[in-house]
Amino acid sequence: MVFVGVSRHEDILKSVKVAVELAGGLGVRKGSTVLIRPNANTGDLPPGSTSPEVLRGAIREVRKYNPDKIIVAEKSMTSLDTEKVMKKLGLWQVAESEGVDEVLTFDHMKRWHMKPDGASSWPLGFYVPEMLASVDYMIALPVIKTHWTATFTMGLKSQISITADRDRMRLPHGKHRDLLFGKMIAEANLVFKPDFYISDATKCFVTEGPNIGTLKEPGLIIASPDVIANDVVGLALLKTLGTMPEIQESSVWAQPQIERAVELGLGVRKREEIVIESSGVEEIGAIIANTL
Repeated sequence: MVFVGVSRHEDILKSVKVAVELAGGLGVRKGSTVLIRPNANTGDLPPGSTSPEVLRGAIREVRKYNPDKIIVAEKSMTSLDTEKVMKKLGLWQVAESEGVDEVLTFDHMKRWHMKPDGASSWPLGFYVPEMLASVDYMIALPVIKTHWTATFTMGLKSQISITADRDRMRLPHGKHRDLLFGKMIAEANLVFKPDFYISDATKCFVTEGPNIGTLKEPGLIIASPDVIANDVVGLALLKTLGTMPEIQESSVWAQPQIERAVELGLGVRKREEIVIESSGVEEIGAIIANTL
């Protein structure tokens, strides 16, 4: 069984703490190197990106385990300078103020070419930063929201941030391209997949996305060590809020990203493998559970 923590409290830091605890806690070992990856794809404020306070909460949770090194790193979209984006959003400043060991971008790092078994939608493979091999534990901080061409962007799609610009240019952006896009997103998780997800659902786009759309503010944090569990719970949340037909009128398990992720064995395979624990939001937790 996999636990998903769903938490809502007035203080975002408490929401992060409680959600992580409900999900079973982090698996960080003392003396390890931990990489935290917020969402800073564009310079758009939350929910266009991860809330700085969610990043702060994640750093503080990691520090409880006495790691040897904490790194915060991200890669923005191809036309943007990631350091400038992270500073505009306040993510860089939070990382520095919390005393992390390094704040990095993947923009100009040396990369390895990867073509993992099962990545049939990436015939040319893709390139990932070599530094990922030196990380012992990785945490992604995705935002729960819709995406105009991938349908949704959550834990699975957060993995696209480790790919190179040349790889992103091959992604099939455009309406009605969600099937191939979904498969490519899932397959990017075959290497260096995060160990834990702390998802920002304090604010969500329930239409369009990822940087504009109809805004809802559920005020939630969702946490899980399982990417599929994370994303199907996020999709169920969007359905409770009222979202676009591609999500509202389909099973969360029928989304191309989820179907391919299940085929690849990236996480849970069915609803019965998920246990939702909630705090401060028990009524929504029950509704989400019934929506899966």
